[in-house]
Amino acid sequence: MIIIVGDTMRKAAVLVAVFMFFGVFGFALASATTVAVDLAHGENAKYLSGDVIDKQTNKTLAHGITKTITDVQWAYFGDPTQAETLGIKNLGDKITADALKNVDVLILGQPTSPFDPEEIQAISDWFKQGGKVLWVAADSDYGSGVQAQDVADSVLDMIGVGNLRVDLCSVEDPTSNAGAGYRVVGIVNPDPDTPMKDLITKGFKNGGKVLYHGPGVVAYVDDQGNWKPLVGDKVPEGIYRIVKTSPDGTIVENNDPPANAYSAGDNGEFPLLVAQVVKLDNGKKSILIVSGESPYGDYEPTWSPKYHGVPLDGPQFVTNILHWAIEMATYEPLKDVVEVKDPEGDDHGPGTYTYPTDKVFSQKGLFDLTDVKIKEGTTKYVIEFYFKNLGGNPWNGPNGFSLQIVEAYFDFKDGGSTNAIKEAKNGPGSNVQLDPKHPWDAAIRVTGWESKLFLPDGKTVDIKAKADLDKNVITVEIPKDYLKIDENTYMSVLVGSQDGFGIDNWRAVAPKAEQWKVGGADTDAVVAGVAPRVLDLLVPAGFKPTQEEQLKSYDAKATKLATVDMIPLFKKETPTQTSTTTTSSSTTTTSSATSTSSSPSETSSSSASPTSTSTGGGVCGPAALVGLALIPLLLRRRK
Repeated sequence: MIIIVGDTMRKAAVLVAVFMFFGVFGFALASATTVAVDLAHGENAKYLSGDVIDKQTNKTLAHGITKTITDVQWAYFGDPTQAETLGIKNLGDKITADALKNVDVLILGQPTSPFDPEEIQAISDWFKQGGKVLWVAADSDYGSGVQAQDVADSVLDMIGVGNLRVDLCSVEDPTSNAGAGYRVVGIVNPDPDTPMKDLITKGFKNGGKVLYHGPGVVAYVDDQGNWKPLVGDKVPEGIYRIVKTSPDGTIVENNDPPANAYSAGDNGEFPLLVAQVVKLDNGKKSILIVSGESPYGDYEPTWSPKYHGVPLDGPQFVTNILHWAIEMATYEPLKDVVEVKDPEGDDHGPGTYTYPTDKVFSQKGLFDLTDVKIKEGTTKYVIEFYFKNLGGNPWNGPNGFSLQIVEAYFDFKDGGSTNAIKEAKNGPGSNVQLDPKHPWDAAIRVTGWESKLFLPDGKTVDIKAKADLDKNVITVEIPKDYLKIDENTYMSVLVGSQDGFGIDNWRAVAPKAEQWKVGGADTDAVVAGVAPRVLDLLVPAGFKPTQEEQLKSYDAKATKLATVDMIPLFKKETPTQTSTTTTSSSTTTTSSATSTSSSPSETSSSSASPTSTSTGGGVCGPAALVGLALIPLLLRRRK
């Protein structure tokens, strides 16, 4: 038995947690986006989880795909006994409709054995739901690559969606290669009209060079079944060439039958990876990617960071194209709905809280919420939580941030709950209670490792969350099935310090700051167990009671928690006198709310830095006339 004390125990616990997340689960619980790879049809797992090792120096050039792209949940189809080696979830030894239910991206990485009709039907039905990404990777017509071409094209034919195919030939490049013409070094050079193409090309250190070792070439089939080359300007709407040869590419025939769209000896710039935005009958869209080589498996897959001395951008490109495809599949034009600004410099809870003393908390503004923007799409709301400083991602949270925990509560209909989220039965959570006048109907909790929507009946739903560290914003997507934003909606937002080892993930508070505890709490409140763990609330300037007053409204003697008020998003309320019994540090306040709405405007899903849309702080939006127009609605609003 080993007994570990103090800081040593803390460090050991961190190491154990890191091992569990990376080594055992492979971030299996990290994200609402699931990427499944196929290993059930003759594919191999090269570079999927294993590192890329330089054969000459024995140094690690890159980690495997699943250990590098950690903001998604990875799974695979194939031999269940490989799960421990791969470190990702097994979905079964064949593709089924049930196994695909929670899959967002499916990659078929050079399959060489045929798919059952039931598998084809499952893939087709899944893709036609919309919001999905299917990546079918084939090979050249050299050696066993013929089988990969045949199987890939048969899948593409039978699923009945999309026009892309891999032609029955090979492409070589005498100019851009890794020491031989068949070791093609493709160039990531998206067509000019490719949507959001900056997502595909960001972060390259080697000019977007990626390995396509003995690749096939991508063509398309028109509505009459005729094969067509994807060269020059002959590109149908919705099809985007992403990776190409140099202008000196050459078509080569290695085996019969001959190619359908290209001819041996053709020279020019040929497509190695092509994406298609497939519009579906239900009004949604999915993304089809077809490539002449695979990101994993194969003799030397696209993931390769270096080959025969040529430095490559393989890992960065595969990461980029997956993120781009996921974004494209789920992208909806968004309109601005409402914006609520919060004063800067108020990440002190009830006015006295200070950060923990560990150096990871040495930056200012880590828990300072400054702005919340709500946008609306066809099927979802997108909520952006802006911070003064997210502080990077020091603990590698798969959602892109580490230090913060954010909870948001929404009241938009009768009924609901006033209890704050508590996932652990004995957990204090944020250690506050919600506004009894406006019980919540939906709530979210977001950390770097988890993003969930909670319903008052205890049910939870995984939702998508991500951080943009450049803009210091955490973005959350909420399906409209669970939320309604209108003139009757109220909201509360709570921010704290995320503690992966603490009960319910909210970091504890103490009278004096410690390495892993927030300081400045009232001793009586800590002893009584009613000290709030909240560092910042969304309380616009002029709103009463203030953040500090709300978070001081506990009663240590009566062991009563502080009450957090809801903010009306779109309307003004007539101020009413309210009295709160508190400890000596609490005050009697006058409750009033100020809010307006913002006029809708079309925006993209990636928002720019926060900008002011009104004067005087508070919730941004139209002028007082709108508020007057809403008075009849207020009179009908339940109390």
